Amino acid sequence: MRYEDSTLEWLVIGGGIHGSYITNCLVRKRFTARSDIRVIDPHDEPMARWKQVTSNTGMKFLRSPKVHHMDIEPFALKYFARFLKCENKQFIAPNERPSLNLFNRHANSVLRKSGLTDLFIKGRVVHIEKEIDRYTVRTENNIYRTHRILLSIGLENNDEWPYWSRILKNEGGTVQHVLHHNYSKGSIPDQGEIIIVGGGMTAIQTALNLSNSSRRVTVVSPHSLKVNNYDSDPGWMGPKYLSRYRNITCPNRRRKVINKARNSGSITHDLYRRFTRELKRGDCRFVVDRINHGSLLTADLMLMKTNSGENIAANSIVLATGYQKKRPGGALIDSLVNRYELKCATCGYPVSNIDLQWAEGLFVTGALAELEIGPASRNLVGARMAEDRIRRYLSYK
Repeated sequence: MRYEDSTLEWLVIGGGIHGSYITNCLVRKRFTARSDIRVIDPHDEPMARWKQVTSNTGMKFLRSPKVHHMDIEPFALKYFARFLKCENKQFIAPNERPSLNLFNRHANSVLRKSGLTDLFIKGRVVHIEKEIDRYTVRTENNIYRTHRILLSIGLENNDEWPYWSRILKNEGGTVQHVLHHNYSKGSIPDQGEIIIVGGGMTAIQTALNLSNSSRRVTVVSPHSLKVNNYDSDPGWMGPKYLSRYRNITCPNRRRKVINKARNSGSITHDLYRRFTRELKRGDCRFVVDRINHGSLLTADLMLMKTNSGENIAANSIVLATGYQKKRPGGALIDSLVNRYELKCATCGYPVSNIDLQWAEGLFVTGALAELEIGPASRNLVGARMAEDRIRRYLSYK
């Protein structure tokens, strides 16, 4: 175990979109020196998990508009596309949503120009100890000391597996979750019957990614196709709804508002048009039902029975059932809550103050901040909203 001698001002735990964006802002806006901040993440590079998941699903265009990106200036992505001379090809309606390719190229450029890759440390945090005026953070190999921590932990290893799918997987069935880090498109047969379980953006993107003339895809969804271009109403990005939301003092009531505000299981209009074309061609099938249980017939053939009694054969099953509703962070966050009696709502999520401090010097963002930020907390705009809260706090220090 190696100790790092100096005490950092900031240690960001999680190098995804939120952690990378807020680190960029803290450095570029001169709220901390580059020598006083580091980002710890278990992957090889910043935003690796984002790139993996979007590649798994076959995402083509983001759901967020062009003003939501990794740089500071609102129109930086637009100017980047203009510089590459691809502005007309890389945005689609509504709100000129950028292609994944353009967004990732721009993000890589921002990280490179800002030198954020030099602040990145590959490692997994296993313990956090609170001291009088600082924290001690231990990874598998090193120990760091810091005055402030930003918990920017995503939902990795929190994917939702229906009960029947776990049984079938244990029996040797070919069942994968598209959001899992071990998902492999290459292991899915080039021909045959594929079942995708789920009915939202992830499921439909995955269906379009896997469907071809030799591979028939059946999407089994608990609901009919729901079309909405937004994860939640745009009013949740500003005072239209947030001013009333902030007047709600009970965190359990806030949770109910968040759950109601989210357009869960919906897809954008462009995805709906693409998917309905696949349905008309016969390469895809859409079934509104739930799988009750599955049977392994042979090494590469399964038979699924739905609640309505329909039998559907499959050579491979891909779950697109999203994430569990439990608090992210696993044992690391559980130990923090138990040892320091950190305040949580009934749902288990942090109850922070307006500055996003869960405890003195311990800040949250992303999913962990949603009871304070609101329904858009997990999205790109949520990273901007979190950075604004933290920056305002630092401005008055």
